[in-house]
Amino acid sequence: MDSEDRGQVEELRFKAIVPPITRGESSFAPTISRLELPDALRGLAVLLMLVFHSAYDLNHFNFLSLDLLHSTFWPAFQKVIVTLFVGVAGISLALAARRGLNKPRFWRREALLLVSAGLVSAGSYWLFPTSWIFFGVLHFMALASVLALPFLRLGGWNIVLGSVAVLLPWWIHEPLFNAAGLQWVGLGTAIANTKDYTPFLPWFGVMLFGVYIGNKFERCSWCVHPLPRWRGLAEIMWLGKHSLVVYLAHQPLLMAFFWLVATFTGVAEK
Repeated sequence: MDSEDRGQVEELRFKAIVPPITRGESSFAPTISRLELPDALRGLAVLLMLVFHSAYDLNHFNFLSLDLLHSTFWPAFQKVIVTLFVGVAGISLALAARRGLNKPRFWRREALLLVSAGLVSAGSYWLFPTSWIFFGVLHFMALASVLALPFLRLGGWNIVLGSVAVLLPWWIHEPLFNAAGLQWVGLGTAIANTKDYTPFLPWFGVMLFGVYIGNKFERCSWCVHPLPRWRGLAEIMWLGKHSLVVYLAHQPLLMAFFWLVATFTGVAEK
């Protein structure tokens, strides 16, 4: 890999679900001072999330009749979205720590994640008090990013340990983990009644897979080069760069929009 590629990797910082926002950025055009592939993958996750939540809202307001919980497609579609988010978070964390983690920056990101997760919990409790979000994707990101730090230098062991973490929920089912304070672990026998559930297991395994890939990223020449300027790709990368803002804002805006449409068209809410 040439010196320009290494310079791009050195400039990459921790950009899991909370990538930095460049001050004065007024267009969709990607910058060359950061790796573009993680932005594109994260942006794809955001785009798919918008599709999924639009379908959820259309179903909620009775525009469509979808079985989002028990069908084959929609639960699998949701898992693809979370896999992208969590996997890219692991990749970005490994890249950021490649030549020493910027600890002040890392903990600022953690604080932002915790505040954002708290806002999600508070807002969901206000709207859905019986199925509020107590451990969604932001809660998971905040916890897993910290717990993944000791794994950054384990190399191939992250594949082994990640596989164990992914498979543990298939092997262990204990009523103990049905307790409200332990449902976040992911080893219970009951399905959590919540609007967004990203349990620590198996998803920490996906994070470790991402860490392994991130540690190998420099060896992939096309991974560190700018992406082709395909139509729509710049917009997807923009979503990836601003994923936290979009994540926090999109559902309230979608819900408000579909509620207005349902109100003015006379469609009854479920």
